[in-house]
Amino acid sequence: MAAIYYYGQDGIIVDDELIEIFGLGTKEIKYSDKIGKNVFDMVGFVFRNNKTLVVFPKNYYDSSYINLLNKSHQELSQDIRLLFGVIKKYCETENTSASAGSYMGANAGYDSDYPFKPFYEVYEYYQKYGLYKEKETKIVEGTSWKIDWKSTISKANKIISGGNLIFSPLYVSKKNYNAVFITECMAFIIDHTIENYHDFLCMKKTGSKSKFDFLNNIDYVLMQLKISENTVFKDVNKKLVRSMIEFFEEHRGKARGGYTHVKIRYFDMIWEKMVASFINKHFVGIDSSTGAALFDVFLQTSMISFEDKTYNDIDDSWHHFSIHIDHLAYVNDKLYILDSKYYTSVNNLNYKQLAYNEILRYHYPGIVEINNILLLPGIEHVDNHFSYSAGYIGSRTIGTKIVEQFLSPKNIMEDYLRQ
Repeated sequence: MAAIYYYGQDGIIVDDELIEIFGLGTKEIKYSDKIGKNVFDMVGFVFRNNKTLVVFPKNYYDSSYINLLNKSHQELSQDIRLLFGVIKKYCETENTSASAGSYMGANAGYDSDYPFKPFYEVYEYYQKYGLYKEKETKIVEGTSWKIDWKSTISKANKIISGGNLIFSPLYVSKKNYNAVFITECMAFIIDHTIENYHDFLCMKKTGSKSKFDFLNNIDYVLMQLKISENTVFKDVNKKLVRSMIEFFEEHRGKARGGYTHVKIRYFDMIWEKMVASFINKHFVGIDSSTGAALFDVFLQTSMISFEDKTYNDIDDSWHHFSIHIDHLAYVNDKLYILDSKYYTSVNNLNYKQLAYNEILRYHYPGIVEINNILLLPGIEHVDNHFSYSAGYIGSRTIGTKIVEQFLSPKNIMEDYLRQ
């Protein structure tokens, strides 16, 4: 049955129909007092049977286009894979899970009902070595398996009867059941996962077939795999079996009635990380007319290095307040204060950004220029967020305005994955 696609966007209104279809709750949506309706409070995917809900980051698309998509149910394969790739990369590189090295694990704001981490480990083995085929055969006495003539000739008693040479006993080559089972388990994990999540897993299946129902016999599968763990010899194969055990243990513990979630609630952390990557690769300077940052997407390393920086010594009171800036650089007496803001829109004065401006105004000796920019997701354009009026500017000659600069979320995400 073909999948039916539904779409949403972080921060926009959720149709009641989607709440009912996908059983959305407080982990996916929240009530907005300002709008008076439920809005999406996550980014990612919810699967239910043959239905897929894709929730994009803020301002990825115009909300009117999201409405059109929900009428056509169009499959946006490239966008789906892009979003999944960004979440996956962030989670594995930032190691946000308590379980180290998790490919899809995360912090308190992350939720995944599917064991993608062990799947990727199994698939990594498959890419390197193919399906499991460690030679594990036993030479035993018998007649019910394929006769191993080499072993029979060398080991059996030789009897001449009626002019015929008879070997007794016969020796047969018996395949180790555990070795076959490991291979079938491995193929099932790969093919089942790719088939069910082909929307964002652009991988090739093994094509291996098995009539065994793995998911409805998980206890038996786990028992056999744990036996196999003690019979395989090489470390790399032991690691494979442990990954398969982890896959089925997680699947048993997390699967819940046809629903699968792959989502993150705090996409602002990913936005900050992606923007940091983007500006450190492509930043070339400031547009003197607008105050916006200029980027060269063909440049792979900017001449100016931005870092997140905390100032712990700004306050002598008992509070000992500090400030933290996402992306800061001070080069050639020029100060660049760039902050990534994951907002749908900007309606209020960003007092923190103004405070950064004034606190650091005299901190660096010889400063001749201050550039203060909010970097937000949206259709690319530049707005003036704050500018001192004549009656308040006083003796200030630099750092007199804050700029809102909108960057295409899709472009930033694609650039992030090109690292």
